[in-house]
Amino acid sequence: MSETLAALKRDHANIAKLLKILESEILAIEVGKTPDYPLMREIMRYMAEHSDRFHHPKEDLIFAQLLKRDPDVRADAEELIQEHVVIRLSSIEFIGLITSTRADSVNAREQIGASGSHYISALREHMFREEKKLFPMAAEVLTPKEWKMIDTAIKTIDDPLFDEMTANDYQRLFHLIAEQSDLFL
Repeated sequence: MSETLAALKRDHANIAKLLKILESEILAIEVGKTPDYPLMREIMRYMAEHSDRFHHPKEDLIFAQLLKRDPDVRADAEELIQEHVVIRLSSIEFIGLITSTRADSVNAREQIGASGSHYISALREHMFREEKKLFPMAAEVLTPKEWKMIDTAIKTIDDPLFDEMTANDYQRLFHLIAEQSDLFL
């Protein structure tokens, strides 16, 4: 397996942890409690700054190379590439809602809950399909030379939240995840 594919799988595991925390904040809304809006904003800032800007483009490179080697994956690859755009737009909408000055009104809370639930569900389903279908196919079909080309094109980008040298901007989120590791069994 390529270094890039292994890194993408680690990203998915980390994203799943963040989605679980985000989901617990959405559940707070559903039971009439006030969620931790600063935490939600931190998670979504991370998703926009890392996942949308670095993670998805890496996958797009793999899917594009896979398309060159196996035209039978066209529908799946093109759908997943398009979903990257849809997920990005969904994250922008969700970020806008949770940063609204009226985020605590009843109507806004319902919109935040619906938007967040949609975002979480769409991203989980998307990652599941990548891991179950295209990642294994890429691992099987792409040659070592193609993986080297992809790995070189990508240049490993450290994840600012989950790497050993956690960026200052994500210290709170990192510590919260570390303290609540029992959530991620």
